Amino acid sequence: MYMKKVFKGLIITISLCVSCISFGQNASISGVITDALSGEKLFSVKVVIQGLGKGATTDLDGKYAIKGLSSGAYKVEVRYNEYNNLLLDVKLKDNENFIMDLKLDKASQLGPVTLKGKVINKESTTELIRMQKNSATVVDGINAESFKRTPDSKASDVLKRISGASVQDNKFVVIRGLSDRYNFALLNGAALPSSESDRKAFSFDLFPSNMLDNLLITKTASPELPGEFAGGVININTTEPKEKNFQNIQISTAYNTLSTLKNFKTYEGTSTDFLGYGTSGRNLPNGLATTEQFDVMSSIDKAEQAKLINTSWGTKNRVALPNLSLQYTIGRSIAFKDSSKLGYVLAYSYQNNNSVNRIIRREFEEQATGVITTNDLRDSVYSNTIVSNTMANFKYSFGKKSNIQFKNLYTVNSEDKVNVRQGKRDMLGNNYNERSTNMWYTQNNLYTSQLIGSHELKNAIKVNWVLGFSSIKRDIPNLRRTVYQQTDTTQPYIAIVQYNDISTLGAGNMFWSTLTEKNSNARYDVSKIITFGKFKNEFKLGGMHQYRSRQFSARNLGFSMYDPAGPSSFNSSLLLLDPDKLFSHENMGTMADGQGGFKLEEGTNVDDSYQASSFLNAAFAQLDSKYGEKFRLVGGARIESYNQVFNYVQFGSNLPQNIDTTVVDLLPSLNLIYSLTKKINIRASYSKTVSRPEFRELAPFIFYNFVNDNLTSGDPYLKRAKMNNYDLRFEYFPGAGQIISISGFYKQFYNPIELILRTGTSGTPELYFDNVGDVINYGAEFEYRMNLGLLNKKDSSSFLKDFTLYFNGAVIRSVMDLSAIAGQAEYPNARRPLQGQSPYLINAGIFYAGPKDFNINLSYNLVGQRISIAGSVQEPSVWENGRNVIDFQVSKIIKKKFELKLNVKDILAQDLIFFQDINKNKKFDNGIDSRWQEITFGQTVSLSLKYNF
Repeated sequence: MYMKKVFKGLIITISLCVSCISFGQNASISGVITDALSGEKLFSVKVVIQGLGKGATTDLDGKYAIKGLSSGAYKVEVRYNEYNNLLLDVKLKDNENFIMDLKLDKASQLGPVTLKGKVINKESTTELIRMQKNSATVVDGINAESFKRTPDSKASDVLKRISGASVQDNKFVVIRGLSDRYNFALLNGAALPSSESDRKAFSFDLFPSNMLDNLLITKTASPELPGEFAGGVININTTEPKEKNFQNIQISTAYNTLSTLKNFKTYEGTSTDFLGYGTSGRNLPNGLATTEQFDVMSSIDKAEQAKLINTSWGTKNRVALPNLSLQYTIGRSIAFKDSSKLGYVLAYSYQNNNSVNRIIRREFEEQATGVITTNDLRDSVYSNTIVSNTMANFKYSFGKKSNIQFKNLYTVNSEDKVNVRQGKRDMLGNNYNERSTNMWYTQNNLYTSQLIGSHELKNAIKVNWVLGFSSIKRDIPNLRRTVYQQTDTTQPYIAIVQYNDISTLGAGNMFWSTLTEKNSNARYDVSKIITFGKFKNEFKLGGMHQYRSRQFSARNLGFSMYDPAGPSSFNSSLLLLDPDKLFSHENMGTMADGQGGFKLEEGTNVDDSYQASSFLNAAFAQLDSKYGEKFRLVGGARIESYNQVFNYVQFGSNLPQNIDTTVVDLLPSLNLIYSLTKKINIRASYSKTVSRPEFRELAPFIFYNFVNDNLTSGDPYLKRAKMNNYDLRFEYFPGAGQIISISGFYKQFYNPIELILRTGTSGTPELYFDNVGDVINYGAEFEYRMNLGLLNKKDSSSFLKDFTLYFNGAVIRSVMDLSAIAGQAEYPNARRPLQGQSPYLINAGIFYAGPKDFNINLSYNLVGQRISIAGSVQEPSVWENGRNVIDFQVSKIIKKKFELKLNVKDILAQDLIFFQDINKNKKFDNGIDSRWQEITFGQTVSLSLKYNF
């Protein structure tokens, strides 16, 4: 009984204590935080009570609340990005709800930048989603905070994780099922040139992800954006100076299951290949005759010219070392007494990667009895890739309202490729075996520079401007091949060398090309805010100017048989020699025994070189009008005048051709945003855009791609495509860093340009560019990013809050009407999807942010089947089948200085299959459809260590 009374008394005492404590902790601090100048509600501001460990973060409406406080005096600290920090004294009474609304002033400190008047911390997922919410257009993107959790080392790897985007050939971006030619690429807001000599595209594998703050894809137009896109405007933002000084170094190594520590084919290169500078050692030899001189040259002179070629033709084996990557970054911020600041970021990155792919290539012929294989080739492709990047970014802030940035990036990207091929050709005719080797070195040098200004003047006037310059040089020096054939298995292989000519499919063929493109551009706008009652209007006027110039030259040479003393004086036994001896110096011209060796032939055509330029001048007027808190309209028009000049010499007539065209397009656009609640937006938009022919698409010369075993040619009379774009989007922002969105789009194309497959006169597949029938493209996108802690809001300690689930997907359809184009009605009703359009895209993953800086990320990517090369009645389209890609990363920060990451890329390593759709059902059916090409990949396991100074 006594113990029972004691226990009862203890319960009452504890209850009274808890009640007293609870009664004493019923005070709170809450409020709304806004920008002192614009009145914009600030998202993700940290409000912290010093010494207590309690705090809150503002939501999308700028609201915060700190509850469960006792009466007394507190010091409250307010921190947010590019704004002045506040330290406030607050006295609370019992049960008091202290309202503390705050207006923050921008500081002159460096860090986030201003984009369309919105303060964005480019590395933060929370700030990225905030930018999406407040944007005038439909924008999707990914930032450094997200892609650092993946094995993605290049911008091209990162882009495939954005909603509605996919990547072809590991470097070209497809948005909303539209091929790369329908995108417009920007770097820090300045236009980028095309990096490719044979297509309208930019190779996004040139940019390392560690030098980027974020990548944004704008999918709907506004007057201030370039009007030449239908898929999206891709804006890559490189790293900017931060508020705090930083310095880090990282080293990583990787093991690939197909290449690392295995035999690797290579050849004698130059001493600077490992730096990415290998062109100079492969240039045309000094003293070589010009193309014009070759046209009138005798066989004796050609034999002497052959002696100038001193090139290695044999391959050798080495052991492929693990892939290597080095990165160094330093950032500094210097404050001056007049409230101005200077910040800079310097970075260098070096990657040396070896890869091996096994490829099966086939050609087919449809006959009454079925589909017959005509060519069956097996390739082993050995590639060594060097990527070297140097970045220097500077930012100077003139107090709070004005800053200038100077951004520079220099990239050297080289690929040294050896392709060893064996197989059968012409299986319906001569049916011979082939054994060949191709050595292909490519070097890209890209320099980009932007001078960027942002100024807030008196009377709510803002001025923004960007001056950009970029230069790209692409060299293919001495691409060469040896080809041997065997018509009877009882006979030896014989090198294929012509008597008085050269062949793209023959031995001893050599190719040099140089593409140089320079791009100078300027963008500027002036805006002013004018308020009429509940209408808050921003009027913006601006313009854009872009001048591009391109020089492309190619040289095609090869060896032929030399008969110094008549038809039988060529030493035919040379054709039995191995590649390393076949074209050696002693076999050139007249040999020591008096017999003939090889002479040099010119295979260059007059239209193998061209000069081109374009000049774009644009002006726009835009109104951004807000009515209260609910309605927003952003609209206006953009006018673009585009002049394109293309000069070449016509093959056959040898007459110079000059194509000089100017077109003017009026491009209206309208974006409507209705805020159903403070966390929900409904968007609708319309725009008219264009897509103009690229220089290479106009160039009529034919290039043989040994690796893909096809020919490519252009058409100087292509028309520009015109598009009408309609979009509808629902967005819900449940909390910091979280989003749920559903989008629908509908597009009409007139005169779209496609790459089409046909059988060439030589029997080799030929690709050519052409305007095709009108197209309708439509689809839906869904994005979901959610912290699982929302499933158990009542328990703040739940383990679910450590997990973030993300998903984005798209369902896309397109219909192309080819009924009016002769020979193109490959599918029933003369309708097929647009080239490059996938019926679906899926990106998904789950991220775990555990205690003690231990993180795990699992991601998944799938792109549905799509037409890679459009076909015709004569030659079926080539489709790319989808493949499931799973990546995994685990990371740990050790003692706040070291970060260790283990990545596993492409865990499944499924084969990539290209097929011809024999039964016309637009999907791959194993055993029915023809396997046109099969590529085998390996898994890559990498380990990196980063040290923060």
